[in-house]
Amino acid sequence: MDTSRINAVHKMRQFIFICIVTGILFGQDSLYWFDMSTVRDPIPKTPKVLDKIFGTSQLDVLDSIKNARFTTQDGFRLQVFESSSVEEANRILRKFDRALPDSLYLVFEAPLYKIRYGNFVTKNQADATKETLAKKGYKNIWIVRSRIEQGRLSKDQKN
Repeated sequence: MDTSRINAVHKMRQFIFICIVTGILFGQDSLYWFDMSTVRDPIPKTPKVLDKIFGTSQLDVLDSIKNARFTTQDGFRLQVFESSSVEEANRILRKFDRALPDSLYLVFEAPLYKIRYGNFVTKNQADATKETLAKKGYKNIWIVRSRIEQGRLSKDQKN
């Protein structure tokens, strides 16, 4: 082999190496950090009516929304479960409904159905309830920002 061809092969290897290293270094999204306390759940502009899931008619749902006397505010909830299966989410919701004494919410955020618990004004209140539930055996729970209903504050907050 002549030296010009060896140099060309060597430069090609260097180029490929640089491309791979650059792809690895700049392909990582874990270098981006953000403050979880500033993350907000999106607030839907219109109510979502899901007949196949809840088995209710749209008119009944709209009437119940009109008659609701709850105002909302920024707050926190505990997310206790998530699944892509609506059947599994409903089964777990019924299980939690028997075990937990407070408000449970089934939220659909594509592609997951999420079960959230409680209405907490402060993160400290949510954290205290999370610790209590962890002692009872509920392990995979995390705090999420959410719009909460002021008329339905968690039982811990009313005392």
